[in-house]
Amino acid sequence: MSVANRHTGSLFRAERQEYRLIYALSFPLFLAVSLISRLLPPRLRPLPFEPGSYFAVVSDARATAHSVLPYAFMR
Repeated sequence: MSVANRHTGSLFRAERQEYRLIYALSFPLFLAVSLISRLLPPRLRPLPFEPGSYFAVVSDARATAHSVLPYAFMR
């Protein structure tokens, strides 16, 4: 049983490292899309945002990354 537990832990660690790597590589893309969506007129925005939250660009990019990236790990 202890062998199975160690193997499961190492798989979880490997998946966590993969998630962090993919997050680090894709976050600049999501940040760019968030910045561009702030500059476009409302009818052309790829991502909607609430009025008054103009300075929340990084948090919008972070939320988008955390909502999209788990689909890469679905089996």
